[in-house]
Amino acid sequence: MKFRMVFTFSTMLAASLAAQGVAAAVEACSATANSLQRQCMLEGASDLSLATAVCINRVDTANCVREARSAYSAALANCNDVREARDDVCDAVGEARYLPAFGTAFAANFVHPNDIGHGVKPNPYLPIVAGNKWVYEKPVVNSDGENVKEVVTVVVSNDTKLIEGIQCRVVHDTVVFDGEVIEDTDDWLAQDKSGNVWYCGELVRDYEVTDGDNPEVPELFSTAGTFKAGRDGALPGILMFATPKVGTTYREEASWNNAEDLSTVLSVTASANSPFANCVGNCLETLAFTPKDPGVNEHKWYLPGVGQIAGTKDGEPGLLVLRSFTRGPK
Repeated sequence: MKFRMVFTFSTMLAASLAAQGVAAAVEACSATANSLQRQCMLEGASDLSLATAVCINRVDTANCVREARSAYSAALANCNDVREARDDVCDAVGEARYLPAFGTAFAANFVHPNDIGHGVKPNPYLPIVAGNKWVYEKPVVNSDGENVKEVVTVVVSNDTKLIEGIQCRVVHDTVVFDGEVIEDTDDWLAQDKSGNVWYCGELVRDYEVTDGDNPEVPELFSTAGTFKAGRDGALPGILMFATPKVGTTYREEASWNNAEDLSTVLSVTASANSPFANCVGNCLETLAFTPKDPGVNEHKWYLPGVGQIAGTKDGEPGLLVLRSFTRGPK
């Protein structure tokens, strides 16, 4: 019945979108969630078809098909969970279309990255000054049950990238797990004249070692989460306000069904500890989340003048803490 329902959606899609067009002007956020739910269900059906083709060419066809159908049922359930999470987002941010100004006039609101820290005051919670470097550590347990470290290094490079007329600074982050690089990302950030830092995109490269590989060398296996404002409908978001207001929920990025991170400002008088620095009553605390991963929240604490000093994620043991911070040359 569910399988048939998905294909009913596909045959009715054109009429459905036309009907939504009227409502979108008033309830754009919910209309977007409707369309993304349909896309999720159609994607699940597509995956089932592909899995069935694989199963036909295996000796354990019947068992393989059962597993594929079970995975499909789980995928549909996840589509519903994500839809509920998107409804919660609409409650938090409102129903208006997400339309950050874009284009030449919008680009005129930004400072050149080379001026940040050199005549232009950096954002206090995210100072994207060339040469700034943060090194974070988090205790983790590997697949063998051994205690190891995850090390995250963030470096503000000297490179810039022009995106939709906006000169963005390239910020490079690497994640090293148990001595192996598992993620290598370039973030494209820009600061406006009010001091807000905008997120104009990122290039994500995830690496993984496959069981049985010899030698065990991490291989590129995914670029999921990559987006660029202005491409394929992706839009920029604000990564950090210059003056955060408690209770504000905002989009950090809007690449639908790919990168949809948001944050809520919880406090501007929080306290937190890290090996590098502590704050007592003067930290910014945010809650980061995405409807694509319902129920998983990440708390982050930022010290003015330094940036993030600690973070913790639901379902993951251990606290990410700042080990060192190096300021770029003036």
